[in-house]
Amino acid sequence: MKKGRIFLFFVLLIALGAGPAVAGEIAGVVMEDTITAQGHVLSLVGMGVRNKVVVKVYAAGLYMAEPSLDPEEIAASDQPKALRMRFLYKKVEGDKLREAWEEGFEKNTPDAPPDLKERMERFVGLFSADALKGDEYLFSYVPGTGTTVRIGDREAAIIEGNDFASALMRIWFGDIPADKGLKKSVLEGLN
Repeated sequence: MKKGRIFLFFVLLIALGAGPAVAGEIAGVVMEDTITAQGHVLSLVGMGVRNKVVVKVYAAGLYMAEPSLDPEEIAASDQPKALRMRFLYKKVEGDKLREAWEEGFEKNTPDAPPDLKERMERFVGLFSADALKGDEYLFSYVPGTGTTVRIGDREAAIIEGNDFASALMRIWFGDIPADKGLKKSVLEGLN
């Protein structure tokens, strides 16, 4: 009887280890250890939660090909990287999302040249629908391709340029981030 239980225990361990490696969990959202962006393996750097007053809006995970905890390196580096968001709040209206994106760009990239502003506007225009609890956004940058914007399972756009990817990352990791607590949490890494 005892040998049967030990065998079953090892079978369960092997079966549980066969799935994707989970690096962490924050606010009930599980973040995988790695994700892939156009063949590039990106490792989870850190996680955080975007709070607005007392409301948890979304959980976020930062992934990079060459992980860094330096906010300038995160924003400016021309390397594959991604930010994954999973909404925690019941509903964020599309107009509130667009306002938040516009504010984040304006505060962290105020002197953007006209061509970059045009790409920022194109990005902001992608968010007409409300974000509901459980919805996921993934913004993955690959040099030479640009930033792929995934809303749920749908590829919404690819926006070219490392300058755009940097402006987008500055919303979270710039001098005036959307949420200082989220920035701090991500930059603490996976301790």
